[in-house]
Amino acid sequence: MAWLSGQQLKNGKYTIEKELGEGGFGITYRARDNHGNFVVIKTLNDVIQKRADFAKFQQDFLNEAIKLAKCSHPHIVQIYEVIHENDLWCMVMEYIDREDLGTVVENQGILSESEALGYIQQIGSALTVVHDNGLLHRDIKPQNIMLRSGKSEAVLIDFGIAREFTPNLTKTHTKILSDGFAPIEQYDARAKRGEFTDVYALAATLYSVLTGELPTIAPMRAIGTELAEAKKINSSIGDRVNHAIIKGMEIKPENRPQSINEWLSLLNIQKTSNITILSATQIIEDKIIREFKTHVDYKSPKAGLLIHHKESSSDLALHYHITISDTHAFNFGGNGFAVFRIPTVSYRVESVTLLPKKEVLDRCLIAYELFKNWDYGLLGWNCEHFARLVTTGEAISYQVKESILAFLNNNGYHPLAKEMMDKACQTAKY
Repeated sequence: MAWLSGQQLKNGKYTIEKELGEGGFGITYRARDNHGNFVVIKTLNDVIQKRADFAKFQQDFLNEAIKLAKCSHPHIVQIYEVIHENDLWCMVMEYIDREDLGTVVENQGILSESEALGYIQQIGSALTVVHDNGLLHRDIKPQNIMLRSGKSEAVLIDFGIAREFTPNLTKTHTKILSDGFAPIEQYDARAKRGEFTDVYALAATLYSVLTGELPTIAPMRAIGTELAEAKKINSSIGDRVNHAIIKGMEIKPENRPQSINEWLSLLNIQKTSNITILSATQIIEDKIIREFKTHVDYKSPKAGLLIHHKESSSDLALHYHITISDTHAFNFGGNGFAVFRIPTVSYRVESVTLLPKKEVLDRCLIAYELFKNWDYGLLGWNCEHFARLVTTGEAISYQVKESILAFLNNNGYHPLAKEMMDKACQTAKY
């Protein structure tokens, strides 16, 4: 039964506002959390709930939710937690208040080549993480790529038909797809899938946003209908990009690049790491990073001090900041991260440690960028964790339990907090 507006989940933590959409398996709602923030909640729809094999769908949904939670990346919609409500597993996800790429092209016209390639690089980077975790998206298209408000930042959404894959293994797959963006193997339930399946869809997405046209559907191409070259529709498209689209949209899977990074190399886009540090443009758009860069002074003799302090003599909490100039410091913990003016007498200093200046100040930026979109309350770390990460490249994980399943509904901690912290540490090594 579909949830109605006003219905509360998880003992009032979330309140349903409206239904956003329904697909072959799932139904999605917009809700508010108890702090007034929008979230998206996704669960299995009524049709699936009435099936005799519903229990199997439930288990698959849970398993894939856990796998998707591992796919932590700035350009993948963030999963906050997995909850169990009225005998249904549900994913609570980031709400993105902006148009999708398909709507942008429809309303504003085709994208420039440079803008399109920027988004394709971001989504390509996200897909490498999806594939490294043994999943395929299987429904990449402009309508499933959202743009974050106020930023040139694309986010891959709608993992409703994402599935595990084992290379070179034939399975029976569900036949739900998007014509024009789905490769030929998705029309055959027994055909092999692989990273090359998502390569086709990403290349078709680039074709669409550069031409404004829906690509010829794969079954028609397979019987002889030609796909008009992108460059013949939009003469401003470069030869390299045109060639990459052609190769990525080869009908036979074996003729396509076999991985996202192999295809991106045809576009002259460098291989991307599993954790993406935000681009210079995105950093400039971020107020805190901008303020940090304004005040940082590597020459200051007072910069690079890790100060452990208490707010008062009776304060039992741990507080840390790192000085970045004679007058300013970078604070972590509490209500978040901020650059603030060093007060003269407002805290009790417990210890002061001199750190290697530039390395640690650079690490502040790296750590902030890694964690800026991760709620530290959900991850189960505090300012002590963050201070340790910034200053030593290690994370304190005593708050984090080892079992993924033990995290579900456990004080709001993210099921993959320890893994995320470990990954952040590996990225931020000296």
